[in-house]
Amino acid sequence: MSPAPSSPPRRPHRRTTQVRRNAVVVGWLVSAAVLAVLVLGGPLASWGTWLPLHALLLGGIGSAITVWSAHFADTLLHRPALGGAALVNVRLGVHGLGTATVLVGITAARPGIALGGVGLVVLAALTGVAAISVQYRRAVAPRLGTLALAYVVALTLLAVGATLGYLTSWAEDRGASGTADRLYVAHTMTMLLGFVGTTVLGTLTVLWPTMLRTKMEPEAPRWALRGLPLLVAGTALVACSGLWSPLGGIGALVYLTGAGGVVLPAWRTARRVPPTSFATASATAAVTWFLGCVVVLGAGITVAGPDAGAGGAGGSASGVRDLIHALRVALGAGFALQILVGALSYLTPVMLGGGPKASRATNLVMDRAAAYRVTAANSCLLLALTPALPWEARLTCGATAGCVTLYALVGMVLSGLEVRRRSRDGAASRSRRQP
Repeated sequence: MSPAPSSPPRRPHRRTTQVRRNAVVVGWLVSAAVLAVLVLGGPLASWGTWLPLHALLLGGIGSAITVWSAHFADTLLHRPALGGAALVNVRLGVHGLGTATVLVGITAARPGIALGGVGLVVLAALTGVAAISVQYRRAVAPRLGTLALAYVVALTLLAVGATLGYLTSWAEDRGASGTADRLYVAHTMTMLLGFVGTTVLGTLTVLWPTMLRTKMEPEAPRWALRGLPLLVAGTALVACSGLWSPLGGIGALVYLTGAGGVVLPAWRTARRVPPTSFATASATAAVTWFLGCVVVLGAGITVAGPDAGAGGAGGSASGVRDLIHALRVALGAGFALQILVGALSYLTPVMLGGGPKASRATNLVMDRAAAYRVTAANSCLLLALTPALPWEARLTCGATAGCVTLYALVGMVLSGLEVRRRSRDGAASRSRRQP
């Protein structure tokens, strides 16, 4: 008697895959929080804020963009990406490994290790560029497909920004402070305005009306596509402001004009359906922080101008670097972290599924005390960034803002437990009904 044919191995459910991928993002957020406590609390104080900020931005935000750029590209183009889910998983793993290697290499002063990590990050980014580009070329004229080009641009800027980051460290190790300052400006602006900013603004064109559960403004896709070249040009100009400071003001103005192609339709949508959930209110606050920082950055670079005493253009780069350094927490926590937390708060019920009743329950979990959480987090962050306050008060306000923000991670765990409980109760109910 021949043995029964074995059944093929079951593929993991798409929902399970997304939960696992976003667990990587959450892991980076927890790591960044722990590192921030260790830096502010004492043991790692000498390392400064570079380590937790890069764990958050390159690790957490970079991993989230790797996952969700692929998801939204699939949605916009109505066609599977090159390599499918397997390639996304590989890209996520390579990006995470590269980020960890960069953090170890820089903090341990091992440039060879850091260079290897940067190479992995660049490889993951360019693989994403190739996958989405091929996916775009194979798509059959989807109505919103051109918006996927924002992810191609953003991942390209990630590769450029990561390379500039390594060159910044290389120049500092060789004592070329002027060159290091100019490279630092180019690196940070390419990553924040280019990689993160372009991704967030491009995604909000589609995600914002979905979060508000309403229709997209008819002009939104067209305006967003027209604004994309302006975002790239503005990023490039601000990135070069270390060479000539007036480029900072010009670039900020160009960037804000491009951002208007996303913000104005979003504002019209919000007038029809005001943002009341935690996710929409958090996204609103994050974009407000971001645009405010771009305004302050452009005005600050323009007003400061070259420092003749520091040697002309080199002094200009040093001043721009100091200005960016002063805005690093506002951009990292006010913008990047807050937009990520808001997106995860909206996407968690979508990922977990479980039916309409379960989704309503998990949305209630993620929206608990929404107005208080958004108000408290942003008010405390604003106080933490106020130089007039003593450092003890600023540290307390910053810690409070962080604790309030971390409820989103608690809510994700509680939502998962709620869906599991409902699934278990449903299975038990069905078994009792069977004869």
